[in-house]
Amino acid sequence: MNSQYLITRFTLNQPLKAVTPVDQRAKKTASAVVLPLIDVNKQAHILLCKRAAHLTHHPSEICLPGGKFEKNDKNLRDTALRELYEELNISTHNVTVHGQLKQYSTLTGFSITPYVCTLRASTEWVVDHNEVAASFLVPVNALLQPENWQPLPLQLYGRTVILDGFATSHGILWGATASIIKNFTKQLAIPV
Repeated sequence: MNSQYLITRFTLNQPLKAVTPVDQRAKKTASAVVLPLIDVNKQAHILLCKRAAHLTHHPSEICLPGGKFEKNDKNLRDTALRELYEELNISTHNVTVHGQLKQYSTLTGFSITPYVCTLRASTEWVVDHNEVAASFLVPVNALLQPENWQPLPLQLYGRTVILDGFATSHGILWGATASIIKNFTKQLAIPV
């Protein structure tokens, strides 16, 4: 399953939306991420990052490239592309944005708008170690297999909540990033 196949399915199943405006009055911090697809050996992979350990928010967690909206960003799409460049040195001429997934609201006070994109096959990236400890690829085929996701019990406000987790070579993919990826794979509506 290559990126073109996934993008075709994504586009066919995507509700039509305009670029998400930034509501300055929102109680949550507006942020955006990219879900970057790239083919390796004709198979689609998602490019993920492991956040640097010294960061205030979500240190050492697995994430999609992205971050907070800044005043100089025209919109959240620009935020996502700016952060992709800052974190991995991937310029916009290597990126094609195909649409967005529904906004995701976190318990830690962020409202995340995810943008699905493809990277040119020849794209190379260089990690900015001030923000990212490592970058790596995960095959979409592996993310589509329910048996690769494990239940993770988490204590939250005095009760146990079960979240899905996916083991990677750099740690467990869970939380908002896992939910965004699962929303993407559900939207593809790939028959099993």
